[in-house]
Amino acid sequence: MRDAPPLRPRLRPPRRNRARARSGGRCRRRAADPLAGPGIDAIVTLGLGAKLQPAYDGANRYVASPWPIVGLKFLRSPFTGQETSDTGFGFRPTFRFLDERKGTGDLAGLNRVKSAYEVGAQIDYTDTYWRAYVEFRQGFGGHTGQLYDVGAEGIFRPAPAWRIALGPKLSFASSEYMRTYFGVTGAESVASGGKFAAYNPSGGIRAAGVTAQATYAFDKNWLVRADAGYERLVGDATSSPIVKRAGDVNQFTVGLGVAYRFGIGWH
Repeated sequence: MRDAPPLRPRLRPPRRNRARARSGGRCRRRAADPLAGPGIDAIVTLGLGAKLQPAYDGANRYVASPWPIVGLKFLRSPFTGQETSDTGFGFRPTFRFLDERKGTGDLAGLNRVKSAYEVGAQIDYTDTYWRAYVEFRQGFGGHTGQLYDVGAEGIFRPAPAWRIALGPKLSFASSEYMRTYFGVTGAESVASGGKFAAYNPSGGIRAAGVTAQATYAFDKNWLVRADAGYERLVGDATSSPIVKRAGDVNQFTVGLGVAYRFGIGWH
């Protein structure tokens, strides 16, 4: 009887290789921000550009306005002090300019609305492949209402220097804001010869849309940023006689700017 061949131990790849095999073609988690380092707790972004946007909410004409680019990304949580790499909470001031709406031409009979500007803040949470945010703005000048935006974006990086974000958003406005840009008083209706029927909108959802952003980093400090957005007025805004007779429910924005990034620390 022939002896059985000796048993040979079955070789298994190292645990690290097995994990790599199981992961297949999945992307690795992105490295920390290039500005991160000892003593750096947050990264500040400051820049300036120009934005093309509707002259006022619901307008069918567009104007160019300055576009400040300001951002603050925490590398260490301000709430817990725990360090993060490329994810976590961020904060940025926000600004929007609305041109004067004259009661002439197609808007004859309507009261003049002075130029307005809105100042507020956006708080977001960014992970490797997505970002979610809430934003608040307070109006001054032509209107004193409030606006609230909520949205989410998917984040894509086709190359190390590129960052592309795309996603939906919803916008809400107070009743004061809605009456300013979409309402028509009885006196205005008479002055317009009946072109604009009296209308008293309520606060609530104002628009639904999508935003897109592309950023190219020249190095760890300098970047160029392009933004684009589309909103469709909904709810009481889309039923406004001003929008129906002399405006547009489709609202577009495009912006381009340059910014500089640097790190700060407080620990």
